[in-house]
Amino acid sequence: MPVSDGSCCHLPTMAFTDVNLGVLHDPSETGMDPVHASRLKNHKYRTTPLRALSQHPPYFHDGSAATLADVVEHYNRVLGLGLSDAQKADLVEYLKSL
Repeated sequence: MPVSDGSCCHLPTMAFTDVNLGVLHDPSETGMDPVHASRLKNHKYRTTPLRALSQHPPYFHDGSAATLADVVEHYNRVLGLGLSDAQKADLVEYLKSL
């Protein structure tokens, strides 16, 4: 998903992630609570690989999203994506297919 600086978190590779590139994200980029990041050495989050994502709930570093629909709704709100209900449902189904 695009972030404020125009970069992406999930690159179109086998794992759909930027983890191997060492890219980390400030909590403000993801709309997540900075308290959890403050416990980490670098105070930043890594991007979760999308491959088999649907098999690993709950989501986010604090487990605050119980479903993929919750994740999509979070980013729709935080990033101002303006997705319709149908688009959100399609995105959830796509994420389940990875």
